[in-house]
Amino acid sequence: MSKLIAEKDRVTVVDREAVAADVKSQLFFNHYRGLTGIAAKIYDDGTAAVDIDPATLPATLRARHTEGSEAQRQKWLDALSDEARNRLSAAEKKFALRYTILVATTDLVPATGEPQRTSLEALDLEEERHLNEIKNKKSA
Repeated sequence: MSKLIAEKDRVTVVDREAVAADVKSQLFFNHYRGLTGIAAKIYDDGTAAVDIDPATLPATLRARHTEGSEAQRQKWLDALSDEARNRLSAAEKKFALRYTILVATTDLVPATGEPQRTSLEALDLEEERHLNEIKNKKSA
């Protein structure tokens, strides 16, 4: 890693294959590759907690994360009294859970522009837009 990573920096997890040492340390998994987020905390042991941008999660993980967030929010709201629930602002009722990973700082690079990983949904939307553009050109 050529540049030091600091807390609150936007970072991307490097795109590499997990190796045997990663299984032992549990600091890197193949599904971490290309994820982008904010370095929330840098620890003295060379690890970092990274709050991942949900848009960079693969579709299946993003869906599971969203479902879990919704379930936790609903469980929390159901546990409140009607009076307490009515005092909450719309923003307080709409909280979202963070997706945070612990990774070695050597597996992080400063993020540049857009996230490195493009979701399948984004690719499908881009393909649909492109096909519509082609269809519109043929019609004109």
